[in-house]
Amino acid sequence: MNTYNWQGASGRWYEFEIARAQRAWEPVGGLYMFVKPPEQPALDWGGPICLFIARTDDFSKTLSRHEMWQAAENLGAREIHLLVIKDDQTRARVEKDLLEAQAPILNRNMLRRVA
Repeated sequence: MNTYNWQGASGRWYEFEIARAQRAWEPVGGLYMFVKPPEQPALDWGGPICLFIARTDDFSKTLSRHEMWQAAENLGAREIHLLVIKDDQTRARVEKDLLEAQAPILNRNMLRRVA
């Protein structure tokens, strides 16, 4: 299983599983990111780019047909990073920590539309 560690604004690191293709998603809760992989994996700089972060209480329902995937794919997303977190309060805290640190473009666009 491939993983990638993302850092939150708090300085904490979170280890996400990398899913490169659609699959049967598990009915568990956690965080997910739509990620553009690095252009040149051999180079240390220019790592993956998080385009969208959200939380769910059921990956199988949320990821089977996600409304933001096409927009993320258009921006180069080829991976979905998953972090299982069963407790909803913990999910909310970790999501906020990562949103502040990563500032994904699709999350910012959603906020702009609501405002």
